[in-house]
Amino acid sequence: MLAHDQVGSGPPLVLLHFLGGHRQVWRPVLPRLSAERTVIAVDLPGFGDSRPLPGSPTLPRLAEAVRQTIEELGIERPAVAGIAVGGGIAVELALSQAVSAAVAINPIGFASRAEAAFAKASMRATHAACRALGGQADFLASPKPLRAALGAQMFAKPWDVPAEDLAGLARSVAQSPGTVPVMRATFGAEIAGGASAAPLTVAWGQRDALLLPRQGRRVIERLPFARLVPLPGCGHVPLWDDPNRVADVMLEGTRIP
Repeated sequence: MLAHDQVGSGPPLVLLHFLGGHRQVWRPVLPRLSAERTVIAVDLPGFGDSRPLPGSPTLPRLAEAVRQTIEELGIERPAVAGIAVGGGIAVELALSQAVSAAVAINPIGFASRAEAAFAKASMRATHAACRALGGQADFLASPKPLRAALGAQMFAKPWDVPAEDLAGLARSVAQSPGTVPVMRATFGAEIAGGASAAPLTVAWGQRDALLLPRQGRRVIERLPFARLVPLPGCGHVPLWDDPNRVADVMLEGTRIP
């Protein structure tokens, strides 16, 4: 079973983080979500307290690890929401009808070959930079100008990310055994067209510098049942850019009539 935290009450909502993240990254939206949902935030394989998968951690294998955890928790078809890699997993779970509804924020799986190569090269550089920081992450993340420089790839407003959160993410990217294998196995993976009985909302940060907003149009082309929602002023990880808007989209997209 994947490591996880559970909080709140109401219909279950499983949260899946982005590459290099962990289950604590949802703190900015957790109060809003947990007021209406039983929130289960998981550490994906190779991140936080979850062990890596043996072999290549492809998107289908990551989705299966999440599905198995849901089954072991005794939850029947919960809603799910995820960002980037977590968003791609959410789409896979929706396509397999393993969930009741899904929200995918800036999901992987819809990039062109050139866009995927750019994203992979960019994340490799970020991984190298985070490793180079070593024990200096807390010090370097403190001044706002340095936070802006460190977080420019991931956030539209990196200066709004608390220093301790940014430093923690830098350490997670550098130290998580899943960072490089998951990046290699999933960046460039393609989610093909399909049909789903589960409502799917895809939200895209309009200032995402890693997975470009135009990729959202491909989601609708391949998955015409999906609903595309723009997130103005938000970057690749919008949790600190506009937490209220992100929480609203997640609640609305996982509300079952």
